[in-house]
This record gives sequence, structure tokens and C-alpha cells, in this order.
Amino acid sequence: MTRVLVIMAMEAEAGPVRVALGLDETPSPLHAAFPARLWSDDELAVAICGTDARFDVDAIGTQPAVVTTLLACDHHRPDLLVSAGTAGGFAGRGGRIGDVFLSTDPLVFHDRRIPLGPFEAYGVGSYPTIGTVELAAAIGARPGVITTGNSLDAPPVDLATMIAAEADAKDMEAAAVGWVAEQFGIDFVAVKSITDLVDSPEPTAEQFGRNFDLATRRLAETLPRLLAQL
Repeated sequence: MTRVLVIMAMEAEAGPVRVALGLDETPSPLHAAFPARLWSDDELAVAICGTDARFDVDAIGTQPAVVTTLLACDHHRPDLLVSAGTAGGFAGRGGRIGDVFLSTDPLVFHDRRIPLGPFEAYGVGSYPTIGTVELAAAIGARPGVITTGNSLDAPPVDLATMIAAEADAKDMEAAAVGWVAEQFGIDFVAVKSITDLVDSPEPTAEQFGRNFDLATRRLAETLPRLLAQL
């Protein structure tokens, strides 16, 4: 049986997923210096980045994602890493609120610009995924390209990278988790549910707040189907 580790940033995203997966026991802290926590049984685990002690908010973004993934991998020893959560989508590519995307192409960063020869490719990254069009169809998700950056909004310079990558969703953790998966030689896939449309004139934060519950419900419905297929 494949040992699976699901990495999530926000507790509000992870709560419905844990219920759907039957992981309702007391979580384990992963390190005294970091807020990351892990729920697990013999084969399945869900880790969240936890609450930042200084700012008292969910520890979102690439840095907490890397630390949490590393600590959780040391604890659970997975065969497969899944980055799960919410994301922005693109109406211009047919995206809709509540759509769930499964990564089917290498994940890249859209905000790491290092125009110094070979550092440029390193900044963008390119992290493989086991996602396929067939697997997306089997779980009721859409296949697509997911890009990662550390901002909720999408300024023109970042948007240009997303457009060049033909992004279907943009998040704040997936490529960082993919980088850790590559270091360990672990299979990786990302599953993201759309809360907002990047190319909508409505402010991202307003869309996110209004659609968050719908997106997390769709995510909690899709993840068990993904694990059943795997």
C-alpha cells in the first residue's frame, strides 16, 4: 500500500479534508520550533503548517510549506506527496469558482526572477507530477498547470509568467512541496480548488472570502477519490 502524505497550509482547508479521510485523532507536533502538526494512521497522513506564533495567522507560503514537508516526510516516510489546498483560477482559460485542478505538468514558480544565466531556470523551477489527464477525469477534477508564488494578488510581472506557463491555477505552496519531493525522490501531485479568478475585475480578497467554503468542500470531496485511485 502506498504511504501518502498530504501537505496543507490552512487549518480551515484541512479540517474538512481530515473529516473526509477519517483522521480525527489528536495531532502530533513535528518540531518544537515550528507550528507544523501531523494527523496520521499507518498509511495516510495530513500535515498543516500551523499557526505563526508571532502573527497568529495560518503560516501560508513557500517557507512554511518547505519546513512542514521536510519535517512531515521525516516522520511519515511517504511514497507520495500531495499538495492540497485552495488557489486562484483563470476565467480566460475556462476556470470557474469551485473547480478542482489536478497538476498534470511540471509545477513552476511565477515570482522567482533570477536573470543570472543558469540561475534563471533554477528560479522558475520545474517539478514533476504524477498527475495525468486520465487520473483527473477519474476523480472528477480538471487537468491543468499550477504555478506558485508568495503573494495572493497577481501583479503584471507575475501574471506574464503565469500566462507564459499557460497556468490554470496559481497557489502559494505547491511548487515548494514539489521541490522537497524532488530532493527525496518521492512521487508528487497537487490538487487545488478555485476560490477566485485572477483575471476578474473583482478584488481577489473579496472573492476568496466569499468562495472559500465552497472550494474547501469541493477539495474534501475530491481528495478521497484521488486516494482511492492511487
